[in-house]
Amino acid sequence: MKRKYVFLDRDGTLIFEPPDTFQIDGIEKLRILDGVIEGLQKLRSLGYGLIMISNQDGLGTPSFPKNDFEAPHNLMLKIFKQNGIVFEKIFICPHLSQDKCACRKPKTGLVDKYLKANKNRIEFKKSFVCGDRESDKQFAKNLGFRFILAETNGSFIKVIQKLKEKK
Repeated sequence: MKRKYVFLDRDGTLIFEPPDTFQIDGIEKLRILDGVIEGLQKLRSLGYGLIMISNQDGLGTPSFPKNDFEAPHNLMLKIFKQNGIVFEKIFICPHLSQDKCACRKPKTGLVDKYLKANKNRIEFKKSFVCGDRESDKQFAKNLGFRFILAETNGSFIKVIQKLKEKK
């Protein structure tokens, strides 16, 4: 049976992205954005599978140790789970843009294998990408998915409203 999916950017779309460091590297910096819990619950009720995809510049390096990332990330996932929200897959690119890797959005290297393995299960025409950056828009284009723009650190309810408008 085929299913529709939404590929969601993390920072700036689901959780607050600090404009100075662009990194959530401590629990004290974690803030789930307005409307995210309700919006993700609504997407699930509409039959969407949730997939998170995120660029995390230099994850695992001395300037951004993995433990600094994992504590707030795991707390975020716990909060989501307590509200009935579970991501079917989470894809994280740890590279810097200058690394020229194949997995950093807007490239599709992180999800190519997943999409190929699940091509008969995914409703490509009804699936979409949601994010707050041009790289998210280009990622959607590279996948052949539609795109819904989220305002950086804005209310996620506006995303749900845009989804209704595009039907």
